[in-house]
Amino acid sequence: MWVIGSYLFVIFTLAIGFSQTSIQIILFRTFQGAAISMCLPTAVSLITNTFAKGPWRNVAFAMNGMGQPLGYAAGLVLGGIFTDTIGWRWAYYMMGIINFCLSTASIWFLPSVHQHSDKPWSRRLTEDIDWLGAIIMSVALGLLMYVLAMTTSSYKRVGNAQNIVLLVVSILLLATFPFWMRFQVKRARPALIPNELWKNSAFSSICASVFFCWASLNGIEYFTTLYFQKVEGITAFQSSIRFLAHIIMGTCVNIATAYLISRVKVQTLGVVSALVTMIAPVLMATIKVGENYWFSPFWALFLSPVNPDVLFTVSNLVISDAFPPDIQSLAGGVFNEVAQFGNSVGLAVTASIAASISDHKTIQDHKERLMLGYRGAFWTIFSSCALVVIISFFGLRKGGTVGKKEE
Repeated sequence: MWVIGSYLFVIFTLAIGFSQTSIQIILFRTFQGAAISMCLPTAVSLITNTFAKGPWRNVAFAMNGMGQPLGYAAGLVLGGIFTDTIGWRWAYYMMGIINFCLSTASIWFLPSVHQHSDKPWSRRLTEDIDWLGAIIMSVALGLLMYVLAMTTSSYKRVGNAQNIVLLVVSILLLATFPFWMRFQVKRARPALIPNELWKNSAFSSICASVFFCWASLNGIEYFTTLYFQKVEGITAFQSSIRFLAHIIMGTCVNIATAYLISRVKVQTLGVVSALVTMIAPVLMATIKVGENYWFSPFWALFLSPVNPDVLFTVSNLVISDAFPPDIQSLAGGVFNEVAQFGNSVGLAVTASIAASISDHKTIQDHKERLMLGYRGAFWTIFSSCALVVIISFFGLRKGGTVGKKEE
């Protein structure tokens, strides 16, 4: 499954680079997301089946956790370099080439993990997958994200009749989903996300935490980039270089987390890392335009990956400890989907707030008006970080430590 998903990811990545219209880019980007969703849950199963509980599993999850936030930051850096030099398309070409090499290497280096079944794959495809549940959730989230995307340029669009109808349909589908899950379980049929999964308080807490955590991370990276380029007026390349602090800190945090995870309570790791990351949006919300990079922007970028990197590793180890092997891939898939949804919602909400504040101001100076909106977005990100602190404190209080070696 991982190999298939990774090769599809390569195909759609290259397709984005060759796209000629915005519609093509959006379409291939959607398929790209579907392809990578085949890899993320599988990674949890591969790690838990390859490494026994203990230091090496902790290191494996830490390295896996480093991939998402660090990859996003590295993408910003390389994207800026390519955009200002040989063109933005080469960012996708290079990513496609690198992923093709990694996908090919994985054929020989990744272990084979099979779930025994007497059914042929064609029957498993039709009988062991909750297709209707997948359609309900996909349509609900798709409609919700469409409405949120429409409001990013102007909050007034949420009052359009079309958007109101789509929002109501989305909410109704989301409300219907748990009843469908219950119905499927009662019939002993496959359920996409069984309601029983949410009864594990630690799992529910980490999912809620990672939703707001990823919303914060995406938001601060996006609006810090806008601050550099739209307010300070520097190039994409110069902006990308400023994110090196983000990458360095993310790497160090993951290495430290691999060591601390079996020695420090997950509640402590979650709360302390979230408190540290809370400083980042405050620095950007109170920054003076034109201020020296080393005063506020550097420290904001330096501190912002702390909680996402810690939380991702902690969450995967909580999942591997809380669920049996046959459920871990499902739980990992749900966790990753929540993280990606938080990414999208966070960006849409903060962009809407920033646009709303800027539109309401009558200040003539364009940069100053933009900055007022950005400050509002950064304070919203601060609120999201504060929610992570609260959820981690109360939701993980019984979590203890994870990742200890079995005797």
